Amino acid sequence: MRRFFTPQITFTHTSADLPRDVAHHISTVLRLRTDDRIVLCDGRGGCTECRIDEISPKRCRVTRLRHWLEQETALPVTLIQGLPHSDKLDLILQKTTELGVQQVVPVRCRRCQYPIAPAKAARKLERWQKIVTEAARQSERSWLPEVTALCCFDEALRLCDADVKLVLWEQADQPLQHVLPEISPDRVAVVVGPEGGLTEEEVALAVEHGFVAVGLGPRILRTETAGMALMAILQYQYGDLNRIPRQQLVSE
Repeated sequence: MRRFFTPQITFTHTSADLPRDVAHHISTVLRLRTDDRIVLCDGRGGCTECRIDEISPKRCRVTRLRHWLEQETALPVTLIQGLPHSDKLDLILQKTTELGVQQVVPVRCRRCQYPIAPAKAARKLERWQKIVTEAARQSERSWLPEVTALCCFDEALRLCDADVKLVLWEQADQPLQHVLPEISPDRVAVVVGPEGGLTEEEVALAVEHGFVAVGLGPRILRTETAGMALMAILQYQYGDLNRIPRQQLVSE
């Protein structure tokens, strides 16, 4: 069944009207019909199976059939990402969402080449959240990752409370394998620099805040590749990339 994120939906008894953009996608893009079944997700594991009763490009009315909760099986990972050039962050958001990221924190670094004007910040954040929502829907996640507003590098480090903190640096003298714990951590944070990488001063600041500098082998990875590569490693080692089928906790 197709999934849609509708965190603000309210059912009157057992029926509800879906938001207009969702109704348009269901009717015009997917061409679903009356009596088809869909799943509405609240972004925090709550899932509701519904039957389509009325459908048009501007309206879709559904009836609730059953509700359940899905457990988040991915390892909680925060990606602190140096703001890259152009639309590379769109790709990073999409792919790390598919891989199970919990939070993405875009940050300004010394070598960032793509400043965002304050007047455009709110629209950028809205766009980023839409990309994450669509990626989560297509990958059938029931938990929505959080995308924070663009912030300063030192602020993101200071606010990070993960129990394992990693900063990717091409000059690091120890590989990832040497710093990963045997027991699954509760939460991991990963820092990835922008194009041109992090400066030595930024890496030293990260280390002061409890981060460990690690490398990912002899090759230099692009900023849009590094976070995805480490995310896949972490989710295979501690998360759900090596689990099938998807585990569910059901609450009728």
